[in-house]
Amino acid sequence: MNKLLKIFILVAVLPPLLLACSKKGARLQLFEQSVAYPLLKPGGKIDDMLITTDMERAIPLWSFCLPTRENEHLITVNCDELSFDKLAIGHTFGVMDLVPEPIDWEELTWQIALDGQPVDLEAFGAYDFVHPDLAPNPSQVREVFRTIRVWNIVLENPAPGAHVLYGRAQSEDETYTWIVNFTVATTDK
Repeated sequence: MNKLLKIFILVAVLPPLLLACSKKGARLQLFEQSVAYPLLKPGGKIDDMLITTDMERAIPLWSFCLPTRENEHLITVNCDELSFDKLAIGHTFGVMDLVPEPIDWEELTWQIALDGQPVDLEAFGAYDFVHPDLAPNPSQVREVFRTIRVWNIVLENPAPGAHVLYGRAQSEDETYTWIVNFTVATTDK
């Protein structure tokens, strides 16, 4: 009986544990599990957090974050502790820089999940803004301006604690991923 129990534990527990611990398995699991949740649309809520649009009136999350390019398909992002009522969370944190040049934004299939709940990106739409950047090559013109496209997603009344924003852009052949870890400060009332 003791040997049978050990075999059962080995067969039942080990394969799912190994899959969940692998990076690829953990990334895939986020969207597979999110199927249980309906797509978040503007006006949708996660507990008391409101998901809406209006990036112009929100603090951009990316301003407080440090992205790290893990490889040619993955960017991980860790953010400072934040304390804002409205956070623009639709930034892709440089994932378009990973995508080969001839592929355009519209050619990619996009997915974003906040705390495991998928977002209906088409309902939010995209937002373009001009951003100053350094010239890619030595030049007398040190600064250039480029248009950045992001998703028009705003998180209002973010709950204190840790949150995960997971994004994926998929071309015909490749998948590009960004994972953002951010913490909202606990407010003393």
